[in-house]
Amino acid sequence: MKKVLIVALLISGIINAQENGISSKKNEFRVDVFEAIMSKKISVSYERFLGNNFSTGINIGYTNSDKVKQDFEEGHINNMPKYEFNPYVRYALSKSASRYYFAEFFASYNGGDFKEIIRLIDENNNGYYATKVSNYTDIALGACVGYKMYFSESIAMEVLVGYGYNLINTEKSPDKISRVGINFGYRF
Repeated sequence: MKKVLIVALLISGIINAQENGISSKKNEFRVDVFEAIMSKKISVSYERFLGNNFSTGINIGYTNSDKVKQDFEEGHINNMPKYEFNPYVRYALSKSASRYYFAEFFASYNGGDFKEIIRLIDENNNGYYATKVSNYTDIALGACVGYKMYFSESIAMEVLVGYGYNLINTEKSPDKISRVGINFGYRF
């Protein structure tokens, strides 16, 4: 019985020491491997832990995918997102510092190319149609849910899913933007 009690106390001490070690580290840098593999999008994040289960950060994404370019040029899609800046605020829904669920609210400044078919008139007053490509920028608001876990007090893995809606330039920008990813990072 004493051995079981001693082992339980040691395990509890190790878990508490790991959580206290994690809690003392206030910064984290992450890279989204899911987006990199699935859509050739570069997505990096920085997060600052504020205490009281809150954190804040920014995610920056840039894409230059050949598949998306091809779909855009062939007319399968009329907008091609290229970049996004996503500041966010998170709240940890679980009490553990080493493994927890979270809710996130974010804003997104995003932009890319928009293609439309327009009617033009030539010098002989004949009408014809042409494709016009222009840039768009928009601001979106949205929310995410996710799960984060730490290995060796510093190595982070996070999974998140969420959506936002563009608000300002809706005739050119996509209706929805997504925040989906599997991120790996380092907390320091």
